[in-house]
Amino acid sequence: MDEEMIALVSGLKKYLHERSEQQLQCFHRYESQVEGWFKGELLFFLDREKREGRLPKFIREKQFYYNDNQYILVDIVLYFDERDNNRVCWVELKHWIGYQNNQQWRPSWYFTNNAKPAVENLLKICEAGDKYMLVLFTPKPDSNEWNSGVEEFNTKFPPLAVRSLTNPDDYPEYFFLGLLYVPEVGQH
Repeated sequence: MDEEMIALVSGLKKYLHERSEQQLQCFHRYESQVEGWFKGELLFFLDREKREGRLPKFIREKQFYYNDNQYILVDIVLYFDERDNNRVCWVELKHWIGYQNNQQWRPSWYFTNNAKPAVENLLKICEAGDKYMLVLFTPKPDSNEWNSGVEEFNTKFPPLAVRSLTNPDDYPEYFFLGLLYVPEVGQH
């Protein structure tokens, strides 16, 4: 599923680059996290992908029940083939920002203080499909810092793990889409 997700995120990158440069730069200028805006733009993009036949189906904010009566709300579920339940991707969305209130927030801080609950929630899903986090990071982080953050997460929280499928060097200065694969425990 990595190939499908990478292709989808590549399309989203192009979409945001062509359509949202001013908004993304404004969010950075005012040091604002706008996860709701990100989810809205993603929904619009996914709807276009569906209408143009590149994505058969998606569901937003799907409840997944575990432990009888507890549930989590997964931001997006993508179906790359409606007939094959194994071709499903469960996606948690995040917006991480590099600066806020005159303080710099490096990827390592987010990975060690913010990512663990999202990864744990994704791993509660026992249905078929791959799990991902999609992080909008504004402005784009340094590639070495991003990769160090991934390594810190994997070192600090075993057996949990993430693997980055995108690289900040491939993005413009004002944003990055960090696609993180979340393997099942014991599969890294």
